[in-house]
Amino acid sequence: MEKIDFVLPWVDGNDKAWIALKRKYENSTAAMPCSDPAANADCRYRDYGLLKYWFRAVERFAPWVNRVYFVTCGQKPAWLDESNPKLRLVSHNEYIPAKYLPTFQSNTIELNLHRIADLSERFVLFNDDVFLLRPVKPEYFFKNGHPVICCYLGIPRWLGFSYTSRVMINNSWTLKSSLSVERLVWKNIWKFTDLHALGFVRAVKNLLSFAVNRILIVGSFGHLAHPHLKSTLETIWRIQPRIMERTSQSRFRTDDCVNQWLISAWDMVSGRFYPDHEKHRGRLVTFDEDNICDLIRKQSYSELCLGEQGNCQNLELCVKKIAAAFDELLPEKSSFEK
Repeated sequence: MEKIDFVLPWVDGNDKAWIALKRKYENSTAAMPCSDPAANADCRYRDYGLLKYWFRAVERFAPWVNRVYFVTCGQKPAWLDESNPKLRLVSHNEYIPAKYLPTFQSNTIELNLHRIADLSERFVLFNDDVFLLRPVKPEYFFKNGHPVICCYLGIPRWLGFSYTSRVMINNSWTLKSSLSVERLVWKNIWKFTDLHALGFVRAVKNLLSFAVNRILIVGSFGHLAHPHLKSTLETIWRIQPRIMERTSQSRFRTDDCVNQWLISAWDMVSGRFYPDHEKHRGRLVTFDEDNICDLIRKQSYSELCLGEQGNCQNLELCVKKIAAAFDELLPEKSSFEK
């Protein structure tokens, strides 16, 4: 079996020294503006104390993982056992060029991962708010060496009104200027219309989107774990160095960035993927949803993303309830804990 690594970037947004450094660069003239204030809001960096459950879930539900790369700016939780042979702590300055540091945006951290020398060709990129809830096999992420991608073509209705939608535009234009998108999609149209993997509605939507829309052809890939090929990221840097450089130079998220969805889009357009529908894999929930604890206890999905706070009136109480639900599902310490 090919080796598959998990990559988990993390930041302790409560660290006073880190906060002071972030404020310093926020107030500098070098900080580029972003038209969407939410893109760099403090909640993007907040740690809710649930990280140990991420490691417990990985050990229980994906014991086959080759190695976990825990990527930080040098921070680490006091409870983390660095001696675990499956754990590799990676500091930003070990792989991100010094000219891009310090950085306070995930795009720089994620789009330079190919520079980690011993990272496997096949890796799965997690956010620290995406948790496994069920046992998954390697084939859940990769089939015959190709990533399994939530296949979606088209323009979302919110396009143009948020940071995310602007990134999707940038990703799409980067693809269009690099690859023969229409020819490649048509060559692999059977993957984009796979009824078994995608269902009738998504398959038809993809076909209609391709027939009507030839400009911004790639949509979002959702808030779940993303399998990537290291070689694809290297290829994008080689073919599109300017946009990758511009993104990495920005210490904070800006309107002219691309993000890791570009890697998935590149593989999808190139036909190096297996299609799936996100509803078969997981769900994004906000902290104010009443049934969130039941979803965890009942293992309703393979993956669950604990997204933004929503309209949660008592965040501390919500987090305690979620932690209690995780403790019921994953009560035993993992070997990643001291």
